[in-house]
Amino acid sequence: MDKRIIKLLKEINDGKFTGSQRKLAKLLDVSDTSVSTWCRKEKKPSLDMITKMARIFNTSEEDLEKIFIEDEKSSSQEADGIKSLKEENRLLKEKIKFLEEQLKFYKAKIKNL
Repeated sequence: MDKRIIKLLKEINDGKFTGSQRKLAKLLDVSDTSVSTWCRKEKKPSLDMITKMARIFNTSEEDLEKIFIEDEKSSSQEADGIKSLKEENRLLKEKIKFLEEQLKFYKAKIKNL
């Protein structure tokens, strides 16, 4: 299980949950794979699962939703940042290519002088 999620869940439940993905999956009556996909942030748990987890961890559904929503937002922001960097990289490569072509042009012009 993602250490950050375990830490958050422990904090929410005053450290009472010391289980593993497998234990949480059993308590929720879902597969280990389901819990694993939530922890890797590949999928969000359904509202029904959030309700069950809230009962297990003796916390509000809203607190648990915040954990998964914040993770989703930060993942989305990371993805946006990566897209932005890739676009910036592409533009820089285009500028370099343009400048290299200009350099060739001026070198050829100097040879002809």
